[in-house]
Amino acid sequence: MAVWQFRLVLLPEKVLLSRYEILPPAIPQELAEDFSWWADVQPPTGVEDRIDLILPRRASWSTSGRMWGHEDRDDAHVFYVDETKSKVVEIVFRIDASSISSELVKQICILARQLGCVLMTADYEILVPEESMVLATLQHSTAKKFVDDPVATLRKLGQPEIQKRFNYPIKDKGNDPSAKG
Repeated sequence: MAVWQFRLVLLPEKVLLSRYEILPPAIPQELAEDFSWWADVQPPTGVEDRIDLILPRRASWSTSGRMWGHEDRDDAHVFYVDETKSKVVEIVFRIDASSISSELVKQICILARQLGCVLMTADYEILVPEESMVLATLQHSTAKKFVDDPVATLRKLGQPEIQKRFNYPIKDKGNDPSAKG
């Protein structure tokens, strides 16, 4: 992922709510990256056709994935368990912060709502799929800061940063990778 791309991962809302009492504003990195979000639910058949309406399909570098858009600009990918492409593992969009398309954001939000998903940013923030919320978050993102002032942004990225996470009640801490210790 390029530093000027704003990443949005589609997570099934009901799976997230099965882990938390309420929709949290952010989730721990370990949970975000280690949990199989699509293991127990799958998007409806034809999700790829819906993405075709948002971005043009392109050749995939992975036999277990499909890709759309342009790798260094606006793009999307769906990865599957294996080459049969029968079980989704991840659905991701990346938005080029140097030329933000509100129409693309709108279409991503529509798709997320159709799939019963929330959106997770690269900073593990959880967003409801509302265009205004996504655009506001994008405007304050590292990707947008890089576009506006690359040198200052790169300098800041080199400094240690404290991740702010909110403590929301987790329903089953026994299976939560973030509850280690």
